[in-house]
Amino acid sequence: TNMLYSLRDIRVHRGQRCILDIDKLDITKGRVYSLVGPNGAGKSTLLNVLAFLLKPDSGTIVCNDVPVQMTTTARHRLRQQVVLVDQYPILFTGPVWKNIDFGLKIRKIPKEERQKRIKEVLERVGMREFADADAHRLSGGETKRIALARALAVKPGILLCDEPTANVDAENQERILEILEYCNKTLETSLFFATHYLSQAQRLADFSIVLQNGTVSTGGNENIFTVCYAADKWMLACELLLPPEVNTRHPAQTVCRVQIDPRLITLSRSENTGSACLWKGQIVRIERENMEARLTVDCGVRVDILLDKAIYTKESYLVGEWVFLEIRSAGCHFL
Repeated sequence: TNMLYSLRDIRVHRGQRCILDIDKLDITKGRVYSLVGPNGAGKSTLLNVLAFLLKPDSGTIVCNDVPVQMTTTARHRLRQQVVLVDQYPILFTGPVWKNIDFGLKIRKIPKEERQKRIKEVLERVGMREFADADAHRLSGGETKRIALARALAVKPGILLCDEPTANVDAENQERILEILEYCNKTLETSLFFATHYLSQAQRLADFSIVLQNGTVSTGGNENIFTVCYAADKWMLACELLLPPEVNTRHPAQTVCRVQIDPRLITLSRSENTGSACLWKGQIVRIERENMEARLTVDCGVRVDILLDKAIYTKESYLVGEWVFLEIRSAGCHFL
Protein backbone atom coordinates (compact mmCIF):
# COMPACT_ATOMS: atom_id res chain seq x y z
CA THR A 1 0.00 0.00 0.00
CA ASN A 2 0.99 3.62 -0.51
CA MET A 3 -0.15 4.92 2.87
CA LEU A 4 2.45 6.77 4.93
CA TYR A 5 0.38 7.65 8.00
CA SER A 6 -3.09 6.67 9.17
CA LEU A 7 -4.28 8.59 12.23
CA ARG A 8 -7.46 7.60 14.06
CA ASP A 9 -9.11 9.32 17.05
CA ILE A 10 -5.97 11.29 17.99
CA ARG A 11 -6.43 13.53 21.04
CA VAL A 12 -3.85 15.78 22.70
CA HIS A 13 -4.76 17.77 25.81
CA ARG A 14 -3.07 20.71 27.46
CA GLY A 15 -4.56 20.92 30.92
CA GLN A 16 -8.33 20.76 30.50
CA ARG A 17 -8.20 21.93 26.88
CA CYS A 18 -8.11 19.57 23.88
CA ILE A 19 -5.60 21.15 21.49
CA LEU A 20 -5.65 18.36 18.88
CA ASP A 21 -8.77 16.36 18.05
CA ILE A 22 -8.44 14.37 14.82
CA ASP A 23 -10.94 11.62 14.04
CA LYS A 24 -9.29 10.48 10.82
CA LEU A 25 -6.32 11.58 8.72
CA ASP A 26 -4.64 9.55 5.97
CA ILE A 27 -1.39 10.69 4.35
CA THR A 28 -0.04 9.14 1.15
CA LYS A 29 3.64 8.29 0.69
CA GLY A 30 5.76 10.45 -1.61
CA ARG A 31 3.35 13.40 -1.64
CA VAL A 32 3.65 16.99 -0.44
CA TYR A 33 1.10 18.10 2.15
CA SER A 34 0.66 21.64 3.37
CA LEU A 35 -0.87 22.29 6.76
CA VAL A 36 -2.68 25.61 6.92
CA GLY A 37 -4.70 27.31 9.61
CA PRO A 38 -4.59 30.24 12.04
CA ASN A 39 -2.20 30.54 15.00
CA GLY A 40 -3.24 28.14 17.74
CA ALA A 41 -5.01 25.79 15.31
CA GLY A 42 -2.75 22.87 16.33
CA LYS A 43 -0.33 22.79 13.38
CA SER A 44 2.88 22.48 15.47
CA THR A 45 1.24 19.93 17.77
CA LEU A 46 0.27 17.75 14.81
CA LEU A 47 3.81 17.98 13.38
CA ASN A 48 5.24 16.87 16.74
CA VAL A 49 2.85 13.89 16.79
CA LEU A 50 3.87 12.94 13.22
CA ALA A 51 7.54 13.26 14.21
CA PHE A 52 6.94 10.91 17.19
CA LEU A 53 8.19 13.61 19.54
CA LEU A 54 4.82 13.97 21.24
CA LYS A 55 2.78 11.02 22.44
CA PRO A 56 -0.97 11.60 21.95
CA ASP A 57 -3.21 11.14 25.00
CA SER A 58 -5.32 8.72 22.99
CA GLY A 59 -5.76 7.30 19.50
CA THR A 60 -3.80 5.13 17.07
CA ILE A 61 -1.17 5.82 14.43
CA VAL A 62 -0.13 3.48 11.63
CA CYS A 63 3.15 4.44 9.90
CA ASN A 64 4.26 2.65 6.73
CA ASP A 65 1.57 -0.01 7.40
CA VAL A 66 2.94 -0.79 10.87
CA PRO A 67 0.84 0.11 13.95
CA VAL A 68 2.93 2.44 16.12
CA GLN A 69 3.61 1.26 19.65
CA MET A 70 3.61 4.34 21.86
CA THR A 71 6.54 3.18 24.00
CA THR A 72 9.61 5.41 24.25
CA THR A 73 11.82 2.77 22.58
CA ALA A 74 9.47 2.25 19.62
CA ARG A 75 9.04 5.98 19.04
CA HIS A 76 12.81 6.55 19.28
CA ARG A 77 13.33 3.95 16.54
CA LEU A 78 10.75 5.63 14.31
CA ARG A 79 12.48 8.99 14.73
CA GLN A 80 15.35 7.62 12.63
CA GLN A 81 13.00 7.81 9.59
CA VAL A 82 11.54 11.27 10.29
CA VAL A 83 13.11 14.71 10.63
CA LEU A 84 11.25 17.76 11.93
CA VAL A 85 12.72 21.19 11.12
CA ASP A 86 11.36 23.59 13.73
CA GLN A 87 10.14 27.12 13.05
CA TYR A 88 13.10 28.38 15.11
CA PRO A 89 15.87 25.78 14.59
CA ILE A 90 18.57 25.59 17.25
CA LEU A 91 22.15 25.21 16.04
CA PHE A 92 25.01 24.16 18.31
CA THR A 93 27.89 26.51 19.10
CA GLY A 94 30.84 26.01 16.76
CA PRO A 95 31.29 25.62 13.00
CA VAL A 96 28.38 24.88 10.67
CA TRP A 97 29.85 21.55 9.50
CA LYS A 98 29.81 20.20 13.09
CA ASN A 99 26.06 20.85 13.29
CA ILE A 100 25.52 18.65 10.24
CA ASP A 101 28.04 16.05 11.41
CA PHE A 102 26.27 15.50 14.74
CA GLY A 103 23.20 13.68 13.36
CA LEU A 104 25.38 11.51 11.13
CA LYS A 105 27.70 10.61 14.01
CA ILE A 106 24.90 9.38 16.28
CA ARG A 107 23.68 7.23 13.38
CA LYS A 108 27.19 5.68 13.31
CA ILE A 109 27.92 6.72 9.72
CA PRO A 110 31.66 6.34 8.86
CA LYS A 111 33.78 9.50 8.83
CA GLU A 112 34.52 9.48 5.08
CA GLU A 113 30.81 9.16 4.21
CA ARG A 114 29.98 11.91 6.74
CA GLN A 115 32.43 14.33 5.11
CA LYS A 116 31.01 13.53 1.67
CA ARG A 117 27.42 14.16 2.79
CA ILE A 118 28.29 17.43 4.58
CA LYS A 119 29.87 18.76 1.39
CA GLU A 120 26.92 17.60 -0.75
CA VAL A 121 24.17 19.11 1.43
CA LEU A 122 25.95 22.44 1.90
CA GLU A 123 26.27 22.62 -1.88
CA ARG A 124 22.57 21.77 -2.23
CA VAL A 125 21.44 24.60 0.07
CA GLY A 126 23.90 27.06 -1.51
CA MET A 127 26.06 27.45 1.60
CA ARG A 128 29.29 25.62 0.79
CA GLU A 129 31.41 28.60 1.83
CA PHE A 130 29.79 28.61 5.28
CA ALA A 131 31.20 25.20 6.36
CA ASP A 132 33.62 26.73 8.88
CA ALA A 133 31.46 29.71 9.86
CA ASP A 134 30.25 30.11 13.44
CA ALA A 135 26.70 28.73 13.43
CA HIS A 136 25.56 31.35 15.95
CA ARG A 137 26.50 34.21 13.64
CA LEU A 138 24.15 33.21 10.81
CA SER A 139 21.05 35.19 9.82
CA GLY A 140 17.58 33.69 10.32
CA GLY A 141 17.34 32.58 6.70
CA GLU A 142 20.85 31.08 6.73
CA THR A 143 20.04 29.22 9.96
CA LYS A 144 16.96 27.67 8.34
CA ARG A 145 18.97 26.60 5.31
CA ILE A 146 21.59 24.94 7.54
CA ALA A 147 18.78 23.22 9.49
CA LEU A 148 17.48 21.86 6.16
CA ALA A 149 21.02 20.77 5.19
CA ARG A 150 21.26 18.96 8.55
CA ALA A 151 17.95 17.23 7.78
CA LEU A 152 18.96 16.26 4.22
CA ALA A 153 22.25 14.78 5.41
CA VAL A 154 20.51 11.95 7.31
CA LYS A 155 18.37 11.12 4.21
CA PRO A 156 14.99 10.97 5.97
CA GLY A 157 12.03 9.21 4.36
CA ILE A 158 9.76 11.86 5.88
CA LEU A 159 10.56 15.57 6.23
CA LEU A 160 8.33 17.76 8.41
CA CYS A 161 8.79 21.54 8.43
CA ASP A 162 7.12 24.04 10.75
CA GLU A 163 6.73 27.42 8.97
CA PRO A 164 9.91 26.91 6.90
CA THR A 165 9.96 30.45 5.48
CA ALA A 166 8.58 32.47 8.41
CA ASN A 167 10.65 35.58 9.31
CA VAL A 168 12.95 35.09 6.33
CA ASP A 169 13.82 37.53 3.53
CA ALA A 170 12.57 36.97 -0.03
CA GLU A 171 15.87 35.53 -1.34
CA ASN A 172 16.10 32.94 1.43
CA GLN A 173 12.38 32.15 1.09
CA GLU A 174 12.82 31.26 -2.57
CA ARG A 175 15.93 29.16 -1.82
CA ILE A 176 14.10 27.25 0.92
CA LEU A 177 11.13 26.50 -1.36
CA GLU A 178 13.54 25.22 -4.04
CA ILE A 179 15.20 22.94 -1.46
CA LEU A 180 11.80 21.54 -0.42
CA GLU A 181 10.85 20.93 -4.06
CA TYR A 182 14.17 19.14 -4.61
CA CYS A 183 13.57 16.92 -1.54
CA ASN A 184 10.25 15.71 -2.88
CA LYS A 185 10.84 15.58 -6.64
CA THR A 186 14.44 14.31 -6.71
CA LEU A 187 14.94 12.52 -3.39
CA GLU A 188 11.30 11.31 -3.30
CA THR A 189 11.01 12.40 0.32
CA SER A 190 7.48 12.60 1.72
CA LEU A 191 7.03 16.23 2.74
CA PHE A 192 4.67 17.83 5.24
CA PHE A 193 4.93 21.54 6.00
CA ALA A 194 2.96 24.06 8.04
CA THR A 195 2.57 27.50 6.51
CA HIS A 196 0.62 30.74 6.75
CA TYR A 197 1.23 31.43 3.07
CA LEU A 198 -1.49 30.02 0.81
CA SER A 199 0.70 30.81 -2.21
CA GLN A 200 3.30 28.34 -0.91
CA ALA A 201 0.64 25.71 -0.29
CA GLN A 202 -0.59 26.19 -3.85
CA ARG A 203 2.92 26.07 -5.32
CA LEU A 204 4.31 23.04 -3.49
CA ALA A 205 1.50 20.89 -2.12
CA ASP A 206 -0.37 18.00 -3.72
CA PHE A 207 -2.87 18.30 -0.87
CA SER A 208 -3.70 20.96 1.72
CA ILE A 209 -5.00 20.13 5.18
CA VAL A 210 -6.86 22.93 6.96
CA LEU A 211 -6.73 22.89 10.77
CA GLN A 212 -9.26 24.85 12.85
CA ASN A 213 -9.22 24.65 16.65
CA GLY A 214 -7.27 21.40 16.60
CA THR A 215 -9.57 19.62 14.15
CA VAL A 216 -9.21 18.94 10.43
CA SER A 217 -11.63 21.30 8.74
CA THR A 218 -13.46 19.73 5.83
CA GLY A 219 -15.89 22.61 5.58
CA GLY A 220 -18.83 20.20 5.94
CA ASN A 221 -20.01 18.87 2.59
CA GLU A 222 -19.05 21.91 0.54
CA ASN A 223 -17.51 21.52 -2.88
CA ILE A 224 -17.83 17.73 -3.02
CA PHE A 225 -18.45 16.59 -6.60
CA THR A 226 -18.66 13.35 -8.54
CA VAL A 227 -15.95 13.22 -11.21
CA CYS A 228 -15.28 10.74 -14.00
CA TYR A 229 -12.03 9.88 -15.74
CA ALA A 230 -12.29 9.86 -19.54
CA ALA A 231 -9.82 10.62 -22.34
CA ASP A 232 -7.03 10.96 -19.74
CA LYS A 233 -8.86 13.77 -17.93
CA TRP A 234 -10.87 14.15 -14.73
CA MET A 235 -14.07 16.11 -15.24
CA LEU A 236 -17.35 16.87 -13.55
CA ALA A 237 -20.61 15.73 -15.13
CA CYS A 238 -21.13 19.26 -16.54
CA GLU A 239 -17.78 18.91 -18.37
CA LEU A 240 -15.82 21.18 -16.03
CA LEU A 241 -12.23 19.95 -16.13
CA LEU A 242 -10.01 19.52 -13.07
CA PRO A 243 -6.42 20.87 -13.31
CA PRO A 244 -4.11 18.84 -15.59
CA GLU A 245 -1.76 18.03 -12.65
CA VAL A 246 -4.62 16.13 -10.97
CA ASN A 247 -4.68 13.63 -13.84
CA THR A 248 -1.49 12.00 -12.53
CA ARG A 249 -3.15 11.32 -9.14
CA HIS A 250 -5.23 8.44 -10.43
CA PRO A 251 -7.35 6.55 -7.86
CA ALA A 252 -8.22 2.93 -8.70
CA GLN A 253 -11.72 3.72 -9.97
CA THR A 254 -12.73 5.90 -12.94
CA VAL A 255 -15.70 7.48 -11.16
CA CYS A 256 -15.15 8.93 -7.70
CA ARG A 257 -15.72 11.92 -5.45
CA VAL A 258 -13.48 14.95 -5.16
CA GLN A 259 -13.54 17.83 -2.69
CA ILE A 260 -12.22 21.23 -3.73
CA ASP A 261 -10.86 23.32 -0.86
CA PRO A 262 -12.84 26.61 -0.85
CA ARG A 263 -9.76 28.50 0.38
CA LEU A 264 -7.62 27.30 -2.53
CA ILE A 265 -9.81 28.70 -5.32
CA THR A 266 -8.71 31.99 -6.84
CA LEU A 267 -11.44 34.36 -7.97
CA SER A 268 -10.97 36.82 -10.85
CA ARG A 269 -12.96 39.09 -13.12
CA SER A 270 -10.59 38.30 -16.00
CA GLU A 271 -10.21 35.08 -17.94
CA ASN A 272 -6.66 36.05 -18.93
CA THR A 273 -4.99 34.52 -15.87
CA GLY A 274 -2.88 32.01 -17.77
CA SER A 275 -4.41 29.21 -15.73
CA ALA A 276 -4.94 25.79 -17.28
CA CYS A 277 -8.15 25.36 -15.32
CA LEU A 278 -10.70 28.20 -15.29
CA TRP A 279 -14.40 27.83 -14.56
CA LYS A 280 -16.83 30.62 -15.47
CA GLY A 281 -19.83 31.29 -13.26
CA GLN A 282 -22.19 33.79 -11.71
CA ILE A 283 -22.12 34.85 -8.05
CA VAL A 284 -25.45 33.79 -6.52
CA ARG A 285 -24.81 34.39 -2.82
CA ILE A 286 -22.41 36.26 -0.53
CA GLU A 287 -22.18 35.72 3.25
CA ARG A 288 -19.80 37.12 5.88
CA GLU A 289 -18.11 34.54 8.16
CA ASN A 290 -15.79 35.89 10.86
CA MET A 291 -12.67 37.12 9.03
CA GLU A 292 -13.77 35.65 5.68
CA ALA A 293 -16.46 36.04 3.05
CA ARG A 294 -18.16 33.01 1.53
CA LEU A 295 -19.18 33.42 -2.11
CA THR A 296 -21.32 30.84 -3.88
CA VAL A 297 -20.77 30.77 -7.65
CA ASP A 298 -23.00 28.89 -10.10
CA CYS A 299 -20.74 27.29 -12.74
CA GLY A 300 -23.30 24.66 -13.74
CA VAL A 301 -22.62 23.30 -10.26
CA ARG A 302 -22.56 25.51 -7.18
CA VAL A 303 -19.06 26.17 -5.89
CA ASP A 304 -18.23 27.81 -2.56
CA ILE A 305 -15.20 30.09 -2.25
CA LEU A 306 -13.80 31.47 1.01
CA LEU A 307 -12.03 34.80 0.62
CA ASP A 308 -9.97 36.64 3.17
CA LYS A 309 -11.99 39.63 4.39
CA ALA A 310 -9.35 42.13 3.16
CA ILE A 311 -9.38 40.68 -0.38
CA TYR A 312 -13.19 40.63 -0.46
CA THR A 313 -13.39 44.27 0.73
CA LYS A 314 -10.81 45.38 -1.86
CA GLU A 315 -12.50 43.59 -4.78
CA SER A 316 -16.13 44.36 -3.77
CA TYR A 317 -17.72 41.43 -5.57
CA LEU A 318 -21.51 41.61 -6.06
CA VAL A 319 -24.31 39.07 -6.37
CA GLY A 320 -25.15 38.61 -10.07
CA GLU A 321 -21.60 39.35 -11.25
CA TRP A 322 -19.90 36.94 -13.70
CA VAL A 323 -16.47 35.75 -12.52
CA PHE A 324 -13.75 33.20 -13.29
CA LEU A 325 -12.62 30.55 -10.82
CA GLU A 326 -9.05 29.23 -10.95
CA ILE A 327 -9.17 25.66 -9.66
CA ARG A 328 -5.80 24.63 -8.28
CA SER A 329 -4.37 21.14 -8.09
CA ALA A 330 -3.36 21.59 -4.42
CA GLY A 331 -6.99 22.14 -3.47
CA CYS A 332 -8.39 18.98 -5.08
CA HIS A 333 -8.75 16.01 -2.71
CA PHE A 334 -10.01 12.61 -3.80
CA LEU A 335 -12.36 11.13 -1.19
